[in-house]
Amino acid sequence: MTFKKKRLLKLSALLLTGAAFTLGVSACSSQSKSSNKKLVRTANLSANYPIVTLDISKAQGYDQAGNLFDSLMYMNKNHQAVPALASKVQTSKDGKTYTFTIRKNAEFSNGDPITAQSFVYSWQRSLNPKTKSTHAYLFNGIKNAEKINFGKLSVNQLGARATNKRTLVVTLDHPIAYFTKLMTYQAFSPQDQKVVDKYGNKYGQSDKTTVFSGPYIMTKWHPEANTWTFKKNQDYWDKSAVKMNKIHMNYEVDPQTSLSLYQAKKLDFTIITGDQVKNYQNSKNLYHGPYSYMNYIVYNQKIKNQHLRKAFNNVNIRKAISLTIDRKQISNNLLNGQSLKPTGLVTKYLAYDPKTNQDFANEQAGRQAVSYNPKLAKQYWQRGLKQLGIHQLTFTLLSANDDNTKKVTEYIKSTAEKQLPGLTINLQNLPTSISYQRSVNHDFEAELTGRGADIADPTSFLQPMMSHNPLNNSQWSNNQFDQLINQAIYTNNKNESVRWHKMLKAEKLLMDQQAVTPLYQDYNVYLKRPYLHGITHNTTGSQWNYKYLYINK
Repeated sequence: MTFKKKRLLKLSALLLTGAAFTLGVSACSSQSKSSNKKLVRTANLSANYPIVTLDISKAQGYDQAGNLFDSLMYMNKNHQAVPALASKVQTSKDGKTYTFTIRKNAEFSNGDPITAQSFVYSWQRSLNPKTKSTHAYLFNGIKNAEKINFGKLSVNQLGARATNKRTLVVTLDHPIAYFTKLMTYQAFSPQDQKVVDKYGNKYGQSDKTTVFSGPYIMTKWHPEANTWTFKKNQDYWDKSAVKMNKIHMNYEVDPQTSLSLYQAKKLDFTIITGDQVKNYQNSKNLYHGPYSYMNYIVYNQKIKNQHLRKAFNNVNIRKAISLTIDRKQISNNLLNGQSLKPTGLVTKYLAYDPKTNQDFANEQAGRQAVSYNPKLAKQYWQRGLKQLGIHQLTFTLLSANDDNTKKVTEYIKSTAEKQLPGLTINLQNLPTSISYQRSVNHDFEAELTGRGADIADPTSFLQPMMSHNPLNNSQWSNNQFDQLINQAIYTNNKNESVRWHKMLKAEKLLMDQQAVTPLYQDYNVYLKRPYLHGITHNTTGSQWNYKYLYINK
């Protein structure tokens, strides 16, 4: 998950549906025009984030995971789910049974075969409540998945079974409209039980205690490493498509350090931020594109401090703070065009009305909850203070310590304190890994956080706000909202318009309650050498994919 004119990539219709797009022309056309150029098999790239774990059952996000782990399906550049580790997929007439045929040549990076049971084991492990996977909710809808995750049934009762080595049969409780898209996500990748059993708690904590199913393996990595290397996976089923032997990755907290490495020609690609964008706005090596990642404020509504718990559970207090924030100021000035002003919780360019083809972001009613209205903010504030019987409120806002996030938290503190008498916001900017752990453990008062869409569907942002979802860091709860999302996911899937309007209704309820406070959507801006081709930038799921990367010099 990520932070990100006038030579800008033109955004195709495919991109605007949450599709992947590729930096550079296609391999066949470029190579035919570059026959005199040499194919270079090593690249040096910057990374958005450090990698915390290689254990897909315990990962919080999958920013680079598409380079290391394949799933049953793959999202191609036309935004279609096509076979990956599965060579074929069949669907029953009632839409409740999927049969996947695993490729004959599918292997893990240690040479062990990838079988249907490799998927069954992986899914069961993620759903086991002892694993504490934050993505277990994605399996809901597969028969018995939710009951297994809540400890009510054995993992062996999951509706996923291997009828033989190459046949995986998945049974659903109800048809799921986006199920094949879901199968492209790395949370559903296979795992080698032999390796997991061998290393136990050390599994996924180093490159030597992990095996991979994707185009690359990891080397020279440990948790929170700032540098690591992707090395071509010689056991990969589609290794002939992988041109690079090594990709050296570099993560820098300070974007200026990363830019300096690029200027010194030690990096071929780097993400730029802040004033850097202004300085390079006329560069022909500048590219940009949206990512379906929404940044927002959450308030810990079950915090032990009773004073803060009452304040954070007061909708007028939450609304008041939101109305003091000018999102246009954040997007246009503070972040120099590296973000988009939100219209609610769901990002732009993610999903489209099945009847009108209108962007969900343009139809959602949440835009009223992200407006800038200082006068109304004061009214809500005074009403909230009166209800609480207090005259002032002080809390700490937790966030990561990258440059953009620090700017935004400083702005929020300044504008909210200025407009709301008696409010004091203390800022706590910590390294990503620490702020992440604090967030997962609900060890915060309020925090600036966010999430990216797993798939191109509004439920990617709505489902995590359900009452018992592990990603619901605010611990906000609303039965009507839960019911609407359950219906949108598991019922009425054949009537897309009914489903669509249930999601719109759920989003309106969420924003009317100001369950979270949307701030801005990420818009990536980066510099790329002209000889670098084939990087796939996905607007959902695993953001950066280098399977088709190649360099001609």
